[in-house]
Amino acid sequence: MAPSVLDVLIAEAEAKGEVKVVKNGQDMVLAVLRKRFTRIPNKIQAAIRERSDTVALKSLNIHAATCQTLDEFAEALN
Repeated sequence: MAPSVLDVLIAEAEAKGEVKVVKNGQDMVLAVLRKRFTRIPNKIQAAIRERSDTVALKSLNIHAATCQTLDEFAEALN
């Protein structure tokens, strides 16, 4: 049995919501880093944008708030 139009619309809405949560998580990590270190290298920004696991992004956000240097933060990305 094929999914109904409603099922398809619900699935699309859920996917969009998940994408928004991931983007917000990435934005939060970058905002904390910018506040603390002003300029964030493109390599670090790209590595953060590649992350889509919300649990990992939460951990990175905590690390962004507590690391002593950008190099220390970059190590956490590996």
